Amino acid sequence: MSINPEQFYVFKNLDQDQIQTFISACTEVILPPKYKILSQDGHSHKIFFLLAGKVRIFLDTPAGEQEISRNKAPTVLGEISFFSGEPNSANVETINEVKALAMPFDALRQRFEEGDRISSTVMLNMAEAIGQRAYVLTRKISALYGEQHEAQLSVIESSTKNIFRDWSLW
Repeated sequence: MSINPEQFYVFKNLDQDQIQTFISACTEVILPPKYKILSQDGHSHKIFFLLAGKVRIFLDTPAGEQEISRNKAPTVLGEISFFSGEPNSANVETINEVKALAMPFDALRQRFEEGDRISSTVMLNMAEAIGQRAYVLTRKISALYGEQHEAQLSVIESSTKNIFRDWSLW
């Protein structure tokens, strides 16, 4: 299986041989439309590397189901739970048939602990992507402050403090 590292961010800085070595520890899966890959507040045990297809990410809220994103391959799912050890923050469901590689958390951790450079590179790339998402989120919140009328600013400020309250865990 040939994966283009320029198109799949988690494999950047790896050549095809290294990518093949990494994915040899994965299981290839084909998931049908409307298949729930991850359940909000559920505990994941696998990371999914989407090779083809589309997924939707949504939350179960008191107001009902709220879709927050649609993603297409190539992308990674389950990485936040992998790094945080927390339950899934959202639901992920396939929109169409999805082809993915699945790797158990334990297998990736074991490879990392054994000093596997390839797994370390993949993990660093995933962490970098999470950092980029956090940066974009902060920029979007900043833009909201500039777009809102005075009456709405207190709601944004309260929501922002609530969102970032847990970012000071260190």
